[in-house]
Amino acid sequence: MKEIISSVYSPSENAIYQSALYNEYSAAGTWPRDGINITEGDVKQFNGGNKPSGKMLGFVNEKLLWIDLPPLTTEELAVAATAKKKRLIAEASDVIAPLLDAKDGGYIDETDLPVLIAWQKYRYAVTKVDPAKPVWPEKPAA
Repeated sequence: MKEIISSVYSPSENAIYQSALYNEYSAAGTWPRDGINITEGDVKQFNGGNKPSGKMLGFVNEKLLWIDLPPLTTEELAVAATAKKKRLIAEASDVIAPLLDAKDGGYIDETDLPVLIAWQKYRYAVTKVDPAKPVWPEKPAA
């Protein structure tokens, strides 16, 4: 039994377009010029909700496949490191704020003062991390 062609795959967009929406895509001028007919089985197997971790949709030897994601570029790695740096600084600041309030108010517990100092040192170390070559300091014990 031959499978019904239900959609097309666009290599240039690396996306699947449903043929049922052809009129809408066409009216918007977004129907792919390089569309390759694919079956309903392909649509079900390769929809975005089925994507395995670390994979992306690819077209190899006239077949849709899940292929490995390409490695991140140097710029993408730096952007990710910058985002992580901001996240870690914010996390440390959230821990430090109430402890610093207690210290400034003169009512910090003796057991909390070393915790405050450890988190302040950690936050400072995170601010020194170079996103181009990140080496992350160890987070203080919780």
